[in-house]
Amino acid sequence: MKRIILSCLILFLSIPSSLSETLTLSFVGDCSIGEIVSSSGKAGSYTATVDEKGLDWPFSLVREYLDTDDFTFANSEVVFTDRTRHADKKTNLRSAPAYARVYLHSGVDAVNTANNHAMDFFDAGYNDTIAALDQYGIPHFGTLYPGTKRAQDRLGIFEVKGIKIGALGFSYPQDSDLKRIAKRIEDLKSQGCDLVIASLHWGREVQSSPQTWQFTYAKDVLDAGADVIWGHHPHILQQVQFYQGKPIFFSTGNFTFGSMSSVDPDTGIFQLRYQLTDEGPELENFTVIPCRTQGKGDFRPYPLTDPDEKKAMLKKLIYKKNVKGMQNLPASFAENGTIDLVNGRLLE
Repeated sequence: MKRIILSCLILFLSIPSSLSETLTLSFVGDCSIGEIVSSSGKAGSYTATVDEKGLDWPFSLVREYLDTDDFTFANSEVVFTDRTRHADKKTNLRSAPAYARVYLHSGVDAVNTANNHAMDFFDAGYNDTIAALDQYGIPHFGTLYPGTKRAQDRLGIFEVKGIKIGALGFSYPQDSDLKRIAKRIEDLKSQGCDLVIASLHWGREVQSSPQTWQFTYAKDVLDAGADVIWGHHPHILQQVQFYQGKPIFFSTGNFTFGSMSSVDPDTGIFQLRYQLTDEGPELENFTVIPCRTQGKGDFRPYPLTDPDEKKAMLKKLIYKKNVKGMQNLPASFAENGTIDLVNGRLLE
């Protein structure tokens, strides 16, 4: 009996784990764990709601999805600081550093910090944000003011299931940033990263489609070696496309946002499943879990269950025009929110 068991064990161990091993990455949009300064402490504000409901409240209705994947990325769009001196602008987003602990109860594994609210409380406020994230052990990455004396630059490298995932973040990327992005991709690859995520805070707010320049820019970033473009900033969903088998999420919308106004509340959890092979990870599936987020007094995203609402949300991700060299999601994607890939091509 022992000989049979041992033989079976040897046979099992001899089978490459890559035949069944997969890696699932999730991406969610803008997360503002705080509110506009003028709303701080008021009833129904984000922090007041967390004080009442608990640190696990904001992600409580989607936590199961973010816990059962292998790694989750979120855009953290708030300044964790107690400072009061802020930029001369209409919207400055803030919460006390202790509220960074919400991420410890979220299922989020790493956050991008490069966005247009990162410097709402100037360099000192951004440094407070980084200190708060570090204090609570929340991994982060992002590049601000590249090429200047004020540059804040951090790349992320995360190892999951033996796969090294690299991440970089740029806010309002310009043509002049393309070489900087390419250099950071090269740096991540040289450090052994098997996948590189390019987080881009870009596009026009509340516009349902990307701008023309973004198509070319996306191609350039992917040609430079990135494997995924994960976009945010417009606060609403925009379409998804694939270029040479690599996904472009132009905008993943708001997810849990403390100053959410009357924008479209549809959002989602964008998931990529990779097959782990001897040659490295190969993208085999893209799935979106349709969600809707909520405003004042709640702020929780929740999965949609009504078939018509799910279909309407998923339709927003399908681009109807043809862009040279890119693949649009097929109309069938609106039916079930999932599609397989073979050799970098979407299966209709």
